[in-house]
Amino acid sequence: MKRLFALFAAAMLTGCSAYHLGGPKLAFRTIDVAPVRNSTSRTGTHAVLHEKLLEALSADPRVKIGPGDALLEAEVTRYQREGFTTKTGDAYTFTSYRVTFEVRCTLTTEGGKHVLFKDRVFRSTATLQISGDPAAEELSLGPTLFGDIASQVREAATTAW
Repeated sequence: MKRLFALFAAAMLTGCSAYHLGGPKLAFRTIDVAPVRNSTSRTGTHAVLHEKLLEALSADPRVKIGPGDALLEAEVTRYQREGFTTKTGDAYTFTSYRVTFEVRCTLTTEGGKHVLFKDRVFRSTATLQISGDPAAEELSLGPTLFGDIASQVREAATTAW
């Protein structure tokens, strides 16, 4: 019984020795988020995405926002709205749309010398069901979609390298 306890204790000590409180060590401590570019016809998206990226990255206690170790560059590269229907007779009258945003990001450290990821695509899609003002309802999807994309970028940026 004592031998079994000793084996268990040794396994616990060695198994937990690599554990770091707060997650794995990052390749950077501070990250600068460059102004987001927008190459789509949908205006105003870059400001919303920039805000969501800052929120998502600052939610990780291991990361400080500001100039320093890493640079994140992002560009909204695709906006798509596809109408769809569930009834065979209303092919030209859409009341539901699938809205998709795509963003390409590059994350570098050491002044651009070390690339953690380059032109990586992040995408988010939502269904829009029009019930009132179509333009306002479509605009209201932006923060949700960009919040999802920003959390994907944060996950990719803070994963152990």
